[in-house]
Amino acid sequence: MAKLDVKTELESVINNSPAVVFLCKTEQGWPVEFVSENVVKLGYSVEDFESGCIKYADIIHPRDLGYVNSEVVKNSEEGNTEYT
Repeated sequence: MAKLDVKTELESVINNSPAVVFLCKTEQGWPVEFVSENVVKLGYSVEDFESGCIKYADIIHPRDLGYVNSEVVKNSEEGNTEYT
């Protein structure tokens, strides 16, 4: 059996899981740099996000947007570059 490279293996695990992975820029609306292919399970395409047509903030429920924004600001102020 051929050994898969780590990136291919990781993509396979992510895309076959119920979780969707987003990597976003730290800019207004959190433009998406990467989204896993299984975003189709939410009714979107990878191109929707990577083209900038849809930003991560666009899919957050309006009542939750203030909380999510405050968490992003808090994590940024604390120097955190990654969080879930």
